Amino acid sequence: MKYLSAGTTVKVISQTKNPNWWIYVQTASGTKGYVTNSPTYVKLTPATQVAGVTNTYTVKSGDTLWRIASSQGVSVTDLMKANNLTSGAIYPGQTLQIPASSAGQYRVVAGDTMWKIASKLGVSLNSLLQANPGVDANQLYVGQVLKVPQTSQAPAPQPAPQPAPAPSSVTEQVVQLVNAERAKAGLKPLRADNATLNRMARDKAVDMIQKNYFSHTSPTYGSPFAMMDKYGIQYGYAGENIAKGQTTAQQVMNDWMNSSGHRANILSPNFDTIGVGYYQGAWVQEFISAR
Repeated sequence: MKYLSAGTTVKVISQTKNPNWWIYVQTASGTKGYVTNSPTYVKLTPATQVAGVTNTYTVKSGDTLWRIASSQGVSVTDLMKANNLTSGAIYPGQTLQIPASSAGQYRVVAGDTMWKIASKLGVSLNSLLQANPGVDANQLYVGQVLKVPQTSQAPAPQPAPQPAPAPSSVTEQVVQLVNAERAKAGLKPLRADNATLNRMARDKAVDMIQKNYFSHTSPTYGSPFAMMDKYGIQYGYAGENIAKGQTTAQQVMNDWMNSSGHRANILSPNFDTIGVGYYQGAWVQEFISAR
């Protein structure tokens, strides 16, 4: 005897009304054999199956159709139809065929919750709830049919990651944006031709990334003023703006202009020169008034 597996379609050749309701069938491959009234067993050499069968269940002592149906997530009516039962009479050791749910469906079993079902199906709880808008998640009942959300759909297209900006271009953009803001405020533009100040700003940005900190005080160079002294930069007034994580010059300028302290440096009438540095997401502005 061989169990029937789900998926094989059989053609009924003949049927006899003997006590076991044996049915003579033929599979799609041409193999012939007998099936019981379940149909549960088949006298075939290869393992074959009947379409609509997901698995079988052996009746235990104390079992009832309702208990079996509840444990398997099917209705009593469907269970009886799958086994050609006209009454609820079953006996221990009897093998019952458990009907399959339709494709894309799930039948609730005892103890199920939406979260448990989502875990069984390998889908998110949110997608399961969205696929069953009319279902009260707190009032599930055994045998209830739920729609299974599709998991093979192509993922929503994601925006392409923005390439890291080239340091030379973004620093020039920052200078342009700074002077645009100063022009709005009626201030003179800042010069950006101090090579040493630009190199200092770049070195400060590199230092913040390599030493993994975000502070005006560098563990390598000290305060901005101490760093200017080390680089031999002469100044009357001085200031520094720093930022981390922004991906464009416009974004970092928006953040600075929305911060009162940073905005004050950008729009200070005391400064006439700026140095800008950028490195792997770290941004630095150094402001001075040349002596």
